[in-house]
Amino acid sequence: MKSEVLPWWLGLTALWVLTLPTPSLPEIVAAAVAAVPCAFAARAARRAVGGGWRPRARWFRWLLAVPGAAVRESFQVLVEVVRHPRAGRFDTVGLPREPDAVHEARAACAALVVGSTPGTMVVATPENPSAGRELVVHRLLDGGSRVLDEVRR
Repeated sequence: MKSEVLPWWLGLTALWVLTLPTPSLPEIVAAAVAAVPCAFAARAARRAVGGGWRPRARWFRWLLAVPGAAVRESFQVLVEVVRHPRAGRFDTVGLPREPDAVHEARAACAALVVGSTPGTMVVATPENPSAGRELVVHRLLDGGSRVLDEVRR
């Protein structure tokens, strides 16, 4: 396997195994086998869109903010939507200046992490150079977001 396919294969196999209530050897083997074509498809998809992402290991710290934010925002969003059914607004989140490959990776990883919380979701990553490095998000809650603060760093 190529070096790019291996991380995809490992991640996809782990994802499958994490969904199993009681993993057994046949299920783990099935996960590993099924993940092979998916890993190659992921590499082909990245090449098709011309992606050259350069993610940073330090971005894993963003995940530390997700559990607390998800629990807190779940309650707050429920209350907000019951009180104001049309709640929510669009906002922009500025990102640091980085090389294109790093910015694209940050935007993709940020969309995944930010979307893991109920209060905010990424709706666009403008490619307009005059717009700067930013994400367009839809926020249901006013105030700060620890997850967005982490993504901005």
